[in-house]
Amino acid sequence: MITTQDKILCLLKTAQSLFVPGVYGLPCSELWHPDHRRCDVAGLQFLSVCSVKAVKIYTALYLLPQLLKHKSIYEGLKKTFPDVIRSAAFLTCHCYVTCAAHCVLRRLIGHYRAITVAFIPSAIGSLASINIEKYHRREILAIYMASLALECLYEMAVYRGLIPQLKGGEVALFSLSSAVLTHFHRNKEVKINDTLDWLMSKLLDCKHQTKPTQQKYLVTRMREGLTDWVDRLITGHFSYHRSELCTHERSCIAHTLDTGLNGLIWGTIIQMCIRLLSSGGSLRQVMRLFARRSEVARVSSFVGAYSASVVALECLLHKANIKDITPAVSGAVSGLLFAIMPEPSGPVALYFFCRAFQGVYKKLIQDKVLPEIPYDVVLLFTLSTAITIHTGVCEPHLMRPSYTAFLNYLTDKRYQQLDRKLINEVMKNTVNRDNLNILQ
Repeated sequence: MITTQDKILCLLKTAQSLFVPGVYGLPCSELWHPDHRRCDVAGLQFLSVCSVKAVKIYTALYLLPQLLKHKSIYEGLKKTFPDVIRSAAFLTCHCYVTCAAHCVLRRLIGHYRAITVAFIPSAIGSLASINIEKYHRREILAIYMASLALECLYEMAVYRGLIPQLKGGEVALFSLSSAVLTHFHRNKEVKINDTLDWLMSKLLDCKHQTKPTQQKYLVTRMREGLTDWVDRLITGHFSYHRSELCTHERSCIAHTLDTGLNGLIWGTIIQMCIRLLSSGGSLRQVMRLFARRSEVARVSSFVGAYSASVVALECLLHKANIKDITPAVSGAVSGLLFAIMPEPSGPVALYFFCRAFQGVYKKLIQDKVLPEIPYDVVLLFTLSTAITIHTGVCEPHLMRPSYTAFLNYLTDKRYQQLDRKLINEVMKNTVNRDNLNILQ
């Protein structure tokens, strides 16, 4: 039986073991760059590989939104070229400085410690590279890496037996996040992020378009035709009165149906975009997405059902003359539909939780309840990235598989070629659930 005292001792022992000297006489060429013994040559090879991969990643990332705005590929490349070069320089600098810091620390200290294998080098690389990026991009990167770091810390705690596995915790987490984000979006109190505001507007602010029919997509014409027919059916055969608090033009049922169908469409588009970006712009990977039709259907069904549920609950609460808590209640209840999502759904819930926490943090600063922390974005990105890379190098079994695939792609499979036996030898003092009895 593991007591609370044992768990605290385990946590302290784990923290202490990070600073215990590991293996003496182990050169960095065996642990970090086995393809070449010289650090400078290995670093230049790593630099060339990462720069090419970074350009491919960010070309897909920046070009895709331009194509969604009906721009040609030439116009999109011309507009996004400076951003692609800048972001690629950031990612390349981070990879190269992290690699160089690892070798320099090994030569200065003369041996390895658990904290110098990946944590400190990655922190140095993050500090050296994050200021290359644009300011608004730094915030996006910091929030994404914070969600990854939280997931890694949670997996570490579960693996060491410090906390139990929380079943259904991602549903409760997303429900809470949905309540906060929907409240901020409807009341316009805090602008959290342009991309998030755009996404929530697409999903929740479905408006009847007034442009000519021939300028609309076929899917849009079909969706609006169906909802118009439902609206005429309801208003023509039933005595229906919309609440004064409702801002939509058509009946609540037609508006709910329109929003749900719109969410269903955008759910499919979002999946295609994420797959395209995660695969480095490979259209073949996007086509493989539709081979898993059940997964695609579950995600699209969740997005459509969530969008429809939010507006339907808002209309019901407006009928009861409830206004102030309407967005929060509708967002919280609709967030329970997150149970439809296929596994693993925890990363999505963690990301939106970080966004909700960011909104609360900005609101408290705006109301002067909390002071603004200088360089908060830089510090958050540095700490989160250091935790994530340390987990990926030293405890890869706790890393999210999609991020492991990203590291393999970025490093041209150098990440999976690291000598795990030597890393385990350096990390042998770290306490886990299997050797917890050493504390007794």
